[in-house]
Amino acid sequence: MISWWIIWLIIAIIMLIIEIATTGLATLWFAVGAIVAMIMDLCGASVVSQIIVMALVSIVCFTLCMIWIKPKLESLRRKNVQKTNADRLIGREGVVIVPFDSVNGKGQVKVDGQIWSAKAEEDFSEGTKVTVKAIEGVKLVVGRAS
Repeated sequence: MISWWIIWLIIAIIMLIIEIATTGLATLWFAVGAIVAMIMDLCGASVVSQIIVMALVSIVCFTLCMIWIKPKLESLRRKNVQKTNADRLIGREGVVIVPFDSVNGKGQVKVDGQIWSAKAEEDFSEGTKVTVKAIEGVKLVVGRAS
């Protein structure tokens, strides 16, 4: 017959593998509970007490995480988020590097060190400061900077 500590160890390993695969703090608590139950078995505790303690430890760890740890992790994650999509350019100021032809919708601007195709309702000469008003497809829509 397999010893209970081996069963608890297998459960803990499976839960840790799932946790590593999902990274959502979903099964870590069961792994902690299983490790505590494994230690209890090695100390000679009954199977019923191991199961009860495993459940209680898992619930307590889960509750502490939801109340205390997860909000701190979320606030750290939000602090380090950097916008990577083009929407961050709306409202930014740029400089015309290729003169605008409003009839054909051609022109280029440099915004935040990046060169973008752009269009505008009026013609702009090279060196004019413009503000990004919107994004249409892969082109910036710009207007005269205020």
